[in-house]
Amino acid sequence: MIVLFKQTYVKTLMVFVMFCAQVSLGQASSVVTHDELLQRIDASVNQHKQIDQQRLNEFLAANNERQKLLKQAQQRLLDAQKRQKQLKQQFDKNETRLTEQNNYLTERSGQLGEVFGVVKQQAQDLSGVIQDSMISAQYPTRMSAIAFADEQRIPTLTELKGLWFLLTQEMAATAEIERFESQVAQPNGVFETSEIMRVGPFVAFDEQGRYLQYNPGSQQLEVFARQPSGAIQNQASLFYQEQQGMLAVDPSRGNLLELLGRTPTLKGRIDQAGGIGYLIISLGLLGLLIALWRILNVLFAEFQIKRQFKDINTLQANNPLGRVLTAVNDSCGNHQDQTSTEIRVDEALLKEVPRLESGLTFLKLLAAVAPLLGLLGTVTGMIGTFQSITVFGTSDPKLMAGGISQALMTTVLGLCVAIPLLFCHSLIASRVKRLIQLLQQVAFSVMADNFAASSIAQPLSSSKDSVVGESTSPATVT
Repeated sequence: MIVLFKQTYVKTLMVFVMFCAQVSLGQASSVVTHDELLQRIDASVNQHKQIDQQRLNEFLAANNERQKLLKQAQQRLLDAQKRQKQLKQQFDKNETRLTEQNNYLTERSGQLGEVFGVVKQQAQDLSGVIQDSMISAQYPTRMSAIAFADEQRIPTLTELKGLWFLLTQEMAATAEIERFESQVAQPNGVFETSEIMRVGPFVAFDEQGRYLQYNPGSQQLEVFARQPSGAIQNQASLFYQEQQGMLAVDPSRGNLLELLGRTPTLKGRIDQAGGIGYLIISLGLLGLLIALWRILNVLFAEFQIKRQFKDINTLQANNPLGRVLTAVNDSCGNHQDQTSTEIRVDEALLKEVPRLESGLTFLKLLAAVAPLLGLLGTVTGMIGTFQSITVFGTSDPKLMAGGISQALMTTVLGLCVAIPLLFCHSLIASRVKRLIQLLQQVAFSVMADNFAASSIAQPLSSSKDSVVGESTSPATVT
């Protein structure tokens, strides 16, 4: 097939060259002769034959190399199959021997097999206790003594003694108060070596009274990020110095102190409420300032009114009662009728009411707005929660905690602001109402006294004139 291809290729080439030669002869027949053209064709054919032969030799060499590699791969496959067969036979022999050895071990151990099972179970239980026990901070290498708990073999006599020793040590250390030196991880991540006092498996603290927690992963003591109150730390410090026998102990072995560290502070809870929470607090502080200002003004007005009562004859213009009574006396002194005097008194009272009730409307407005802002924070927090559920699902509750915390804290802050403001508004409004009633009572009482006095004076003067007339008329007549 290759030879046929070569012959076809040569014939085609010769035809193409002859065609080109004829064209060239047509253009320049006097330049190239027929013999020269044949010589050129023979030279071209020989050149292409050499090229084809070279390519054929390269192909045959590559084919031989591939055949050689194929034979090597087939030989390796045969060797691997033989090795697999040998390993399979060896594996079956080992399985059979292992079964025989297990049966032999079961026969020789007898009832001790159950004992070894109980020992391993006890070692596994003790391993969990030791791993989380604060006593391991004092003895960090004792876990290696019960490493056989997870191994498929019979424990040795030394390991059995080690298990007994660890059980005894754990029970004895539970009732001990020990001092030892250990590296302690500070809140900034730096390790410092200090002397520690351990009270059983419950708590551990340093000389400064700072409580420590045991990290089973790193087998290191760490300072709690958030410590108990200063009194409890001072108590621990005095106990460390053997100056006091009282000490606060965490019976849950550090779980309560850890929960204390996770509990957010007051500032942390306010931060959870976000911007709406800070707005509610700002309005609450403004309302408390207004309430305090109004309470002081009302108390000062009551004090001035009481002082005016003691000297009712000398009216002062620096208190509501003095100003109202001055208006009453001026109306009565101008000999106005009762209706005009009442109008003047009502006018004087109306002038005093805005002064006494100043700020109460705004205070009531703040008390009404605070719960509404809390409701707004609740709605925005729940919107954020549902957005988290839409994006991440409900697999992780921590993703929803932020929105729920904001929803709850804004409601709490709104109620905490509104309730005191409502009490303050009610207190101030009641005292202002009592002052206004007192001013009205005193003003109308003085007005009534003035009109009563004037009405008594008028009959006396008229009777005196009649007596004089009766006495003079007879004399005149006589």
